[in-house]
Amino acid sequence: MKCEHPQCNTEADILFYCRFCRGSFCQQHRDANRHSCPSLKQPQQSTQGTQQGSPQGQVRAEDVMRKIAYGVAQVAQQAAQQQAQAQQPMHFPDEKSKKDFIAKRLTASGEMFSLGNEILDILAGFAMIVLVFGFFQFIRAEEGTNKWWGFAIAAILVGTAFLPHELAHKFVAIKKGQFARYILWVRGMLFTLLTLVLGIGLIVPGFVAIVPMSRQMDKRDLGLVAFAGPAINAVIGSISLIIGFLTYSGYAVGLVGPLAMYGLWGVPNIFILVAQFNGLIALFNCIPIWQLDGKKILSWNKVAYFILIAVNLAIVIPTFILNPNFLSAVSG
Repeated sequence: MKCEHPQCNTEADILFYCRFCRGSFCQQHRDANRHSCPSLKQPQQSTQGTQQGSPQGQVRAEDVMRKIAYGVAQVAQQAAQQQAQAQQPMHFPDEKSKKDFIAKRLTASGEMFSLGNEILDILAGFAMIVLVFGFFQFIRAEEGTNKWWGFAIAAILVGTAFLPHELAHKFVAIKKGQFARYILWVRGMLFTLLTLVLGIGLIVPGFVAIVPMSRQMDKRDLGLVAFAGPAINAVIGSISLIIGFLTYSGYAVGLVGPLAMYGLWGVPNIFILVAQFNGLIALFNCIPIWQLDGKKILSWNKVAYFILIAVNLAIVIPTFILNPNFLSAVSG
């Protein structure tokens, strides 16, 4: 979408609608006085009507509407100016104070939640995801097997897929000069707990919140930050897949690696599982809908998007050949 200001035409994901002239403008030209809104021009008394035979002193409906629009626009402009004056830039003694202030503002609406420390928030999100995946394996475990082993496998998978994914978003955003912090999401935690109870749902207890500090993020910045998550999954998945081939001991498919693992770690191969899980996480996040990474990546660079899809498919397809049931075999 483009700003309708004749000297701007800036591409923007979000445009602001002017109620007076019905135009759509970028953030810089959203105010009526910034895009020379016609409603700000003082209507001149029309004498043409009286000269052409209109009764003197008669008020035309068109003039009344102009005056009303002008008055409303003036009031809106004054309110905007007063708000801008009231919201003077705040000064902080150091960078930490500024980040603490932003973190508190994030939780002010009640949509997001924090335990008071980012590390605690990450551990809480990590624990909730491990609980969901581990619980599914616990109830599926056969009699005579170690039912708790599924929690250990879940911890390994979450630690090598979810955590690197979220931290990659964070570090790239920080490198771009933005505030980035993992924070718990209230509705996401409820969805995660419903998944634990119902077996279906959304497992997103938290996410990395990014707040512009030095400048607004453009389409390229947003795309790079989004790209970092699935990209790190692709790297971890590729390395794990190579190690998985070297250590695989699946006689059923006629493949035995030179460093084949047996026993507890052999079935299913833990490295194959790590590669499989990373590939699936990356592909899910590459779906170009809602607030998922795929929508931002596709908007930024279509070539990068399809290369990322291809790499993660190249990871997932062979892992499902070697382990078609994915986590169902994990019981210890």
